[in-house]
Amino acid sequence: MSPGDMAKYESLRWRFGEGQGSSALIAMARSKSWFSNLIPRSMNNQSPMKTLSLIAQKGGTGKTTLGIHLAVQAQRQGLRVLLIDTDPQGSAGAWWQRRASAEPTLVTGLGTELAEMQAQARERAFQLVIVDTAPHSSEQSRACAACSDAVLIPTRPAILDLDAIGATTELVADLDLPAQIVLNACPPPIRAHEPRIVAEAREALTAYQVPVCPVAISQRAAYSHALIDGRAVVEFEAQGKAAAEIEALWADIRHGLEL
Repeated sequence: MSPGDMAKYESLRWRFGEGQGSSALIAMARSKSWFSNLIPRSMNNQSPMKTLSLIAQKGGTGKTTLGIHLAVQAQRQGLRVLLIDTDPQGSAGAWWQRRASAEPTLVTGLGTELAEMQAQARERAFQLVIVDTAPHSSEQSRACAACSDAVLIPTRPAILDLDAIGATTELVADLDLPAQIVLNACPPPIRAHEPRIVAEAREALTAYQVPVCPVAISQRAAYSHALIDGRAVVEFEAQGKAAAEIEALWADIRHGLEL
């Protein structure tokens, strides 16, 4: 592809309609081949699309990292996946730009635009939408949660992180949404047993009356190393412990979403 064509297709806009006040949804397409191979707008024989939002009011919980690894895992298992980056930091988008593959598809927008993005995704026959949300934004988080079939609440097993998830659990309770807390960046298991800090975190989280995922995600270098060149752990170290954790987490989530 020529430099001119690259620039032409660097930003592909899915417009919500001429004359409307909503901003365009930007799909960062890098090639004509990706553009020409967009999934058809109508595939009525497919199962209903499901939306999973990762929400945490506190920063640094690993929402983006989990969202990326889950999106790739789901895509590799045959689902048509759209990853939506609503975080102004744009970390998921930066990862996608480094990625060799155009799948899973990634678009950016505001949380308050999610319903419009979902309509576009549904027309294009995506089966799963994973939303990376912005921290510290109750308005954007509520908008995303309200459009979701389920919410995943990542937290580290540290007291300040556990204290901070109250606002998120109240949000999902207020909207009566299926939700699950996932312990992230935990010390790895010792001889197949969870470290004491993880077990204590599970006990502490019972106060929030939101179920805690049986799968805990460990603090492993592979999660970060894979992202450097736009990969996920299942592509970076397919037989590694990190990939096994993501596979187990996705299996649990997929069962809940009935996908």
